[in-house]
Amino acid sequence: MIKFFRKIRQQMLKENKFKKYLVYAIGEIMLVVIGILIAVSINNWKQSIDLNKVEQNLYSDLIQELQTDLVGIQGNRRYNNKYLARYNRASEIIINDTQKQLTDTLAIIATELTNFSDFNNEESAYNKLATSGKLEVITNKEILTHLQNLGLLYNYINRLEKNHEQIMFTILPKLTKYLRIKPFQVIMPEQLYDYEFHNDIELMIKIGIEKDGLYEQAEIDLSGLINLLEEELN
Repeated sequence: MIKFFRKIRQQMLKENKFKKYLVYAIGEIMLVVIGILIAVSINNWKQSIDLNKVEQNLYSDLIQELQTDLVGIQGNRRYNNKYLARYNRASEIIINDTQKQLTDTLAIIATELTNFSDFNNEESAYNKLATSGKLEVITNKEILTHLQNLGLLYNYINRLEKNHEQIMFTILPKLTKYLRIKPFQVIMPEQLYDYEFHNDIELMIKIGIEKDGLYEQAEIDLSGLINLLEEELN
């Protein structure tokens, strides 16, 4: 093809057809430019398709990870609410059981203060993507915002889980004085009805209520984000 164009140019120059040669040269240059632009467009198109595949695969992975988180949140919420109800029952006994007829029930609930939910997700999906450099793959800014907000919520939940654990460890030494674990026996029943232990119970109730609210918000956020990602895939 190149030899063919060269022969045409040489023939025009021999025949002193300069104007025609000039027009022809311009046309030849335009053909070359158009060819380059087409090649660049095709290359960009291929890159766009490749990036789209990467983004779609990333969304699929995110959905699986977030669904696992959702199951974990729901399980922890059920566990938290189970013992939250028990702690409320203990508070009612302390206030209303003036004859101390439910001491054994109160003592059993006291041993359950060592049971608490613990979602414990130290690294959110957003942090993982930021560390791996994959955040730029996500073109949907709404998804990025949801991921970032979810990461902040996880941090809040994790801090509350740690606080709950620390408070539980401050209560545990008291229980070892009040109760004998095996064989089970209430050693100091009056202490279980004391205002100090009641305060401990009320503090655990307050934490349980706050955790339930955070778990509920996490459920809502996770479900919404999963739906948003599924829409992107469809």
